[in-house]
Amino acid sequence: MSKRVFSFLGLTVLMVLMTGLLTAAAPAPMTSIKLMQGLPSVMNVGDTYTVVVQVKSDQKFMSAQAMPDFQYAGKGVVAIQGGDRVGQNTNATLQVTFNAKGSTAKMPGGFVPVAVVVGVRYGGGNVVVERYEFNVTVP
Repeated sequence: MSKRVFSFLGLTVLMVLMTGLLTAAAPAPMTSIKLMQGLPSVMNVGDTYTVVVQVKSDQKFMSAQAMPDFQYAGKGVVAIQGGDRVGQNTNATLQVTFNAKGSTAKMPGGFVPVAVVVGVRYGGGNVVVERYEFNVTVP
């Protein structure tokens, strides 16, 4: 009878170990977020520039998004649209267009900090984020 108990315990332990191996998490995705075109350091009132970011992944993502971010919203440089988003894919080109609307001469340092934040969302709660910051002077 003791042989049966040990065989049963051995089989149970083996099943638990195999279950753990079979349910192990998928490997983390390899994600590349590359700035293709940024903002210039000087823009004149009325100038429009587009920030372009390329996203590449070895696994399909659920969505990728680029959003503008401002320290002084509505001053100096503004985003023409609220951002850019794509659905499921392994590649994406995201764009955020900005317009110089007023002088930054009275701002601290004479420039306005502007950023583009890019997020890539995968299943299982994985998120990859990159932030690109620009200091833009508008004379």
